[in-house]
Parts: sequence; structure tokens; C-alpha cells
Amino acid sequence: MNPLADDYRQAMRRLATTVAIVTAGHGEQCTGMAATAVMSVTADPPTLVVAVNRNASIAPILAREQDFCVNLLSARHQDLVGIFSGLKKGRERFETGQWRLHEDRPPVLTDAIASLLCRKSGSFEVSTHTLCTGEVLEIVNHPEIDPLVWMDGGFAAASRLSA
Repeated sequence: MNPLADDYRQAMRRLATTVAIVTAGHGEQCTGMAATAVMSVTADPPTLVVAVNRNASIAPILAREQDFCVNLLSARHQDLVGIFSGLKKGRERFETGQWRLHEDRPPVLTDAIASLLCRKSGSFEVSTHTLCTGEVLEIVNHPEIDPLVWMDGGFAAASRLSA
């Protein structure tokens, strides 16, 4: 093991980030995963990247599908994180929450703070993960901005600092 591995994990626990649910597949073959490794790449064209462990149940579906959706979670979605981290499997994950299921595109969380439908534009492997880049095709923004944040191994809420 790399001698920096433990220190790296500890440092990354200090990197507060919005929790997302990434969905892929459609119809009976849809699935999703909770993710914190989501990053904006560029605004023109709008592109993001998602890191997916190759052992995750979504990995083979994401590998074969063109489209995926990144749903940014609100503090009210905390219960979905466990469900999409393995408490439930496949399509049954979508029994909890306000999901719009489609026959030809990935599921969308209708009350997410934002949902970004993406078309995969590339992927490459880094150690145990695949990084999938996606060009954003559609965006739905919710009027409330109360992101569910993951920090130091637990949930946190974000609020604006006064100027």
C-alpha cells in the first residue's frame, strides 16, 4: 500500500462536497449510486465528470449506456444516500423518493436541487475507478438551494456566509 494512502484519505475527508445520485439505464434496467466524486469540467460546452468504482453495480450499465443523470441532493434527501449505497438494489432503489422513470433515459429525481442529464463523451480508467465525462444536454434547477454536504465521514448542511 502507498505510504500516503491514510494521510490522503484523511485529507479528502476535509474536502466538503455536495452529495449526488448518479443514475443510468432506463425502464427495468435502471440503477443509481450515491456519489461525492462529481466535478464540473467546463461551461462551454457544459461538461462534468463522475468517478465510478468499477465494482459498483452501476458500472456495467454506465459502461454500455450513452446517457446518465447527476441529481444533486438536498438536505431533505439524506435517507436516499443509504438506499443508493447498497441498502437496496437496482430498480427497487427508486421506490423511495420522487423519481421520474423513463423508458428511454435515466431516472430523474424531481425535487433534486439540480438534475443534469448528460451524454457520455469519454471515459478512462484510473486505478479502481472509471472517470466518465458527460456533456450536459438538459438541466432542471430547483428553486431551493440547500445542498446535502458530505464532510469528514458524515452529513453537513451548507449555508451562505454573511458578506
